Parts: sequence; structure tokens; C-alpha cells
Amino acid sequence: MNPGLRPYRCRACHHRFWAPPASSGRRFAFSAGALPLVLIAIAVFWAFDEPRVDELATNEPVPAQAAIDPHTLREAQEGDADAQVRIAKILLFGGVQEGDQAAEAVRWLQAAAENGKPAAMVMLGKLYRSGFGVLQDYGQALKWIRTAAETGDPDGMLELGRLYRDGVGMPRDPVLAYVWFNRAAAALQVDAVRHRADVARGLTADQLKEAQAQSLALDASQADAKLAKDGRQ
Repeated sequence: MNPGLRPYRCRACHHRFWAPPASSGRRFAFSAGALPLVLIAIAVFWAFDEPRVDELATNEPVPAQAAIDPHTLREAQEGDADAQVRIAKILLFGGVQEGDQAAEAVRWLQAAAENGKPAAMVMLGKLYRSGFGVLQDYGQALKWIRTAAETGDPDGMLELGRLYRDGVGMPRDPVLAYVWFNRAAAALQVDAVRHRADVARGLTADQLKEAQAQSLALDASQADAKLAKDGRQ
């Protein structure tokens, strides 16, 4: 009935096959029961195949505004200073920069700074100093950085020390630069330690003594102001 073929049964699937004699060359033999397994294997291969180049080309970068989640936006609109700072950072440094994103970021930082957020004051001051995303304005830089420093914010004190060291928005004053670096370092601002050492090398013994005395006086004054504020609350 099947001339030239020999019957055998597969030990794995237990289906019966007809195979040609060894001398006729190798051929593939499938049973009807094995066909569904082959079709499943093909379907799995295509399901997990790598995406094509034309598919990847449709994944275009998104504008930074698209990365702002509705919950954060709602909190910012309700006056939450932390949310306002988060949005400003996304607009300045996240996603694709488009149009007036920088101006919008500055508006959010301004709102957060006016709500008393030191981190927003420092960011706003640094933007005005560098002229990144806003017209360079040393007066505004000094205003916001000084305000943050006077609240006791370590980063604000570090930046105010830099302004005094470099003479930005004011005459250079290495003694006051040391004072603010010294206070920032005491508040655990790591970068201030190096800046304080650099400034100290250019001071005379009398200037260094004066700078350290001013540091103590400012710390005491700030502590008294904090106690008075807490007493009024």
C-alpha cells in the first residue's frame, strides 16, 4: 500500500509515521497531530519578533509639557510650592524644549518663591545669574539668592557666597564670601567646604578672624529670629 516506505512510531508523541528507506535521502515527515504544534510555534515567533524600523520611527520625542501629570499640575495650580518646582524642572530640563517653556518655568518658580520655597528662590536666582531661559539680571539673582540664604537654606548660602566671591550684583568681598561658605558648610552643604578653603587662602589672618566672627554673629542672629518667629506662632 505504501511501496518503498517503512512504518515506525515516534516515542515522544506516539504518532505513527511512514519513513523512506535510508538510501533514498533524508526527508521531513509530519503527522496530522503535529501540525497544530507547528502553527503555534510560528504564531509565537511572530508575536515576539523585534519591531520593524518603520514602527520605531513613529515613536517621536514628546514635549516636556506631556511629562507633567494632571495630579501635579492640579496641585501646582492650587498653590503647592513643591509641585510648582517639579513642573519648572520638567519644563527646563525634561523632554523636548519648545516655544515658551522657559518662560512658563520661570512663572512657576516665581510663584513657588513667593510662597516661601527656598529651592525655588535658589533656582530662580541661578537662572537670572546665568541668563538661561530668562534675560540675565544680576539684581534679580542677588535678590532671590539672598532671600533663600537668609532663611538658612544651605544651597542659598552657598550661592550667596559665590556671588560675593565673584562680585556678581555687588562688589567682590572675600570676607563675606567666606562667611556664607562657612555657614553653608556648617549646614552640611558639601561643596561649600572646598569653596571656603579656596577663599581662606586669599585672606589675611585678621580677615579670617573677622570672617569667622561674622559667621558666629549671623548664626546667633538667625537663631534669635527663629525663636522669636516660633514664639509668635
